[in-house]
Amino acid sequence: MAKAKKLTVFERGRIVELHKQGLSQRAIAAEVGRSKTVILHFLKDPQGYGTKSGRPKKISPALSRRIRMAVRQDTGRSSSQIKAITGADCSPITIRRHL
Repeated sequence: MAKAKKLTVFERGRIVELHKQGLSQRAIAAEVGRSKTVILHFLKDPQGYGTKSGRPKKISPALSRRIRMAVRQDTGRSSSQIKAITGADCSPITIRRHL
């Protein structure tokens, strides 16, 4: 299922104005043409809306480089050996998925 586009600046201003007028979230959603869930999330935190990027990655860019370097040096190493060499704070399965 594809993600919907974020609220435009115009839509955000319209939502705030309609909310100040006392309209319900359902009425605002019908007026703006968005779901009531989007309206709810925006009204909970208008400044923070659309800034959260999701779950943080287990493997940082620096660790990714160390893993790739360890593999280049010896392609016969297991993921457990790579984990020990790089000092990774993740499971060998995560390292395998990364490669």
